[in-house]
Amino acid sequence: MSYLKVLDVDERVRYALELFVQGYMGSRARLHLQGDQVKFLVSLRIELLSREVVLMDLRSQNEKILQWLEESESIPDKQSQSDSEEDNNNLETEIHFETDEDVAVSSEDDVFVPRTGRSRRLVIDSDSDDVIQPRQSILYGKNEHKWSTIPRDPRTRTGARNVLHIVPGPVGISKELSEPKDLFHLFIPEEIIDIIVQYSNIEINIKNNKYKTSKYTTTQTSANEIKALLGLLIQYAALKSNHLPTRTLFDTLRSAKTYKACMSAERFDFLLRCIRFDDKNTRRERRESDRLAPIRDVWEKFIENCKKWYKPGSYITVDEQLVGFRGRCPFRMYIPNKPNKYGLKLVMVADSSTKYMCNAIPYMGKNTNTGNEPLANYFVKELCKPYQGSNRNITMDNWFTSVPLAAELLKPTYKFTVVGTLRSNKREIPKEMVNTRNRPVGTSIFGFDKEMTLVSYKPKTNKIVYLLSTTHDQPSINANSKKPEIIEFYNSTKSAVDTVDQMCSIMSTSRKTNRWPFCLFFNILNLTIVNAYVIHVSNAIRNGTKPMKRRPFALQMADDLMKPWLQERYQTVTLQRNLKLIIAEILKINDPQEGPSHDVPKTRKTCNICPKNVV
Repeated sequence: MSYLKVLDVDERVRYALELFVQGYMGSRARLHLQGDQVKFLVSLRIELLSREVVLMDLRSQNEKILQWLEESESIPDKQSQSDSEEDNNNLETEIHFETDEDVAVSSEDDVFVPRTGRSRRLVIDSDSDDVIQPRQSILYGKNEHKWSTIPRDPRTRTGARNVLHIVPGPVGISKELSEPKDLFHLFIPEEIIDIIVQYSNIEINIKNNKYKTSKYTTTQTSANEIKALLGLLIQYAALKSNHLPTRTLFDTLRSAKTYKACMSAERFDFLLRCIRFDDKNTRRERRESDRLAPIRDVWEKFIENCKKWYKPGSYITVDEQLVGFRGRCPFRMYIPNKPNKYGLKLVMVADSSTKYMCNAIPYMGKNTNTGNEPLANYFVKELCKPYQGSNRNITMDNWFTSVPLAAELLKPTYKFTVVGTLRSNKREIPKEMVNTRNRPVGTSIFGFDKEMTLVSYKPKTNKIVYLLSTTHDQPSINANSKKPEIIEFYNSTKSAVDTVDQMCSIMSTSRKTNRWPFCLFFNILNLTIVNAYVIHVSNAIRNGTKPMKRRPFALQMADDLMKPWLQERYQTVTLQRNLKLIIAEILKINDPQEGPSHDVPKTRKTCNICPKNVV
């Protein structure tokens, strides 16, 4: 009971209070109480009951948020194929193409409730057909790592690492925002817009000098025009028309009129060619120590905002996203089991329930400075650094999971639990857990080492799946699926990053480009739409209003970003009449010049002197 540590009571009252909190407020507890101590516990009971009512309300709101996000038409269903049935020997292949004091979670903002959704199931004994009990009490791995075959007594108290649950939700001013444009600026604020305007205008001046005559298409840009450009990108992402050619997008017979109302097709292509995120004059010097130099400032500000405005729940997922790109890049990756196969690899952490992207790090190739740590350990520790000391659970795949990492994350410095698949070549796996011909399908073998639990599960005749958990300590089997509870837990929390990746691909702002910084910026916009929508749904449910669907939300965000530029362009005196009418229709402005003409029609007459027609 963590809150007992702050109470100024002696050991006798402390023990009575533990009995009271556990539900034994009877004769056993009163034997240790005297006088005013009973009144103290009665008042404390009232306070705890009132807090329980608040926590029940929070749980109810959280369930509604998750239900709405799962039922949203834009969030894909979870993969039916379980990772527990994947071939662990089919390892990911990565090929590089070379071409050129710890932060703890604030206790003031965190709300903790019991993990009621993760109840312990019945423990299957060794006589069950689902669990194989080895004859030895101790199993040894290839590196002499010891695993006990006897689990901890289930009657003992639940470990402190499994007691608390954190309710996810927005933080700070993000709790008060619900409009799409305001949520967009949480992640891409005016500071990032100003950076884009500043360095894009430098590139525009360079390209403008190559033209013989200066015209409007090559003039400098402004903050409102850049916002309108981003609005157009978000609009065609919501309408799934990002693959269409520019001429088709700006054809009013085939596409929306907003494209032509904002700018011409030539101006749209010109701005996309000129957008920059850093100073080209100092880029070469910065690139020697940082391969992400062309977009480092924008990326860091975006990630900082993602960490700042949302608090993830107690279950988070670490996985990788491959942003499709086939151009020249010093850290382009080839991963054959990904849909895009070639691209930029981002290692990210996301909330397992709401699919909010919390943190991400681009993989810079073999030259990544890990501080003499294994690459997987480095990424997990860096990504989860903002959440150290919170007892959160991290779900990982076999590229990250290892026995030394799981043991290290349990230390007070980190205070994380881990559930993840293990590769079959790990030296900690005992030979008794490997596959044999006479081992029945659907059976499990468990090994225990203090807080760590290793399970070997056989889903098919020629396949064995290994999972490591520091959350579970019993050989529990799901009564319906006949699979270990560790696998059921892993399947329920593994797909957060994969779902984020699917949402980005379904509603994508990406266009064909040969510049990798621009490709990464497209992905920043995609992640902004995902994160902004999660906050919108959370705030709407907690305020008792109905949230928008994801597509109307993105369209509203695009309209709000384009509106200031349309209002500014409408005031242009030399703007064509037909464009003014389109803008007036979009902005719902009653154009005073609109209406029937009252000019007298002109007729042609014949001259009396010569046969020529005159007007």
